[in-house]
Amino acid sequence: MSLTRRSFGAMSGAALAMSFAAFVSAGAVASFATTAIAQESETLVIAVPSDPAGLEPGTNKAEPVGSEIILNVFDTLVAWKAPDFSKLEGRLAKDWSISEDGKTFTFDLQNGVEFQDGTPLNAEAVKFSLERTKKLNPYVEASLGMIEGIDTPTDSEVVIHLSEPYPAFMSILAQPQAAIVSPAAVEKYGADFAKHPVGTGPFAFRAYEADTRVVLDANPKYFRGASKLKRLIYRIIPEASTRRLELENGGIDVIQQQSQLSAVPTEEMKAFADNPDIKIIEKPSQIIRQLEFNNSKADSPVADLKVREAIAHAIDYDGLLSGVFDGTAERVYGPLTSNSWAFDPKVKDLAPKYDPELAKKLLAEAGYKPGDLNLKLYSFQGSLWGDVATFVQANLAAVGINTEIAQTEFPSYRALHVAGDWDIALDGRQPWYNDPDAHITIGYLSSLKDTAMTFRMPENKSLDALILKAQQDPDMDARKALYGEIQEDLVKEVPAAYLFSPNLIVFTRANVDGLVINSAPPLTEYWGVSKE
Repeated sequence: MSLTRRSFGAMSGAALAMSFAAFVSAGAVASFATTAIAQESETLVIAVPSDPAGLEPGTNKAEPVGSEIILNVFDTLVAWKAPDFSKLEGRLAKDWSISEDGKTFTFDLQNGVEFQDGTPLNAEAVKFSLERTKKLNPYVEASLGMIEGIDTPTDSEVVIHLSEPYPAFMSILAQPQAAIVSPAAVEKYGADFAKHPVGTGPFAFRAYEADTRVVLDANPKYFRGASKLKRLIYRIIPEASTRRLELENGGIDVIQQQSQLSAVPTEEMKAFADNPDIKIIEKPSQIIRQLEFNNSKADSPVADLKVREAIAHAIDYDGLLSGVFDGTAERVYGPLTSNSWAFDPKVKDLAPKYDPELAKKLLAEAGYKPGDLNLKLYSFQGSLWGDVATFVQANLAAVGINTEIAQTEFPSYRALHVAGDWDIALDGRQPWYNDPDAHITIGYLSSLKDTAMTFRMPENKSLDALILKAQQDPDMDARKALYGEIQEDLVKEVPAAYLFSPNLIVFTRANVDGLVINSAPPLTEYWGVSKE
């Protein structure tokens, strides 16, 4: 018997719940069923391009899909306030104060908050969570590593002591890695906690099927009030064309952008613009995409500054923006986007410009004849990443550099990148908090080169000292001046060919209401979202 959309929508609540439970547990993937589920007013179906990784704060290393799920399952002490995300608001903390020396942060917790397993939130849970992530997660070494100690004078008061002043620390506490976990659930599940994550957030983890979906159910006891949505389904759909068709047909409600240059190719955005059933949400970002060099691989051709300069001058930046992105991205000149409060305008003049003849001259000075230099160009998967890789490949070929493109799934790509087993790679940095420290420290501090997807910078004592001083100086004007010095130093070192900053673009069905985009981090919270 065929099940039409009309008959599915007319089923009783109990029958519908039973049908959906069977759908999730058995993994039935019939397209008519997914379309019907997406059309339920209390279920939101979100398309993401890759399987989630880092589903819990203790092990999350800024994996895009996992990070967003964390911010919907867990709460942080503070968070960026919608809709403009220009200041922090309390979440699990209802109030806080910072000492004059910038090293002690005191938080008063919300009353009566419970984890999804029924255990109460208290100061010890906050202490346990932050210390656990600090111990488990090398990604947070530059931030939570500054925590010297945590006191819990009462069940509702947490006092965090830092070893050094750190103006961006409040922003750090809004990151997914700083989310608060249930100590009872960690004790119960042990090493399997990532498969059974438990927080205080508006949605509770229900099910995960590899390469298929993640299901979250609304938390009816959420302390800020229950979500209007009863269920979130993250559907894993790697192909952009499939995501587009599913959105047009109503099989999904939202196309997210995680780990992609944009949600779907630019030409398909134009088709969406004329579709009254689809909304386009677009916002400038602080994301940077670059052709990155492995700066700590001594036997690599890119260890030679002249080779790095040649590659940087070989790229037609304006042609990339107009030919591939059609106005949906902006030029990036250095390690910060031009909309960062610390951006130094002088970097525009210092940045490499498209000059293929100069690129050929620099390669000759480095000892390479046309066709002598062969490189493997690693890239994320996705059609737009492929377009960018092909564009760069053609630019490099025009100056005598041969490249082989290798598009790689994100988890494998990250492992390869951290291991340093590459020469050049298309990569990027999505800032997880609204501060230049989010780009600079994790990317360029040499002591962190092996901890995440960084520029793998060799030791440079003067640059490292500047980075740490800029990170810690409590005077914001002084920090801006220091970041100006850092930007000029980095542009001269050419650790990457900085390419562009894509706009954040999310597509939704027209009946999705209340979805707003945060540019730092570029992750969506669904507590305030509903379907009309």
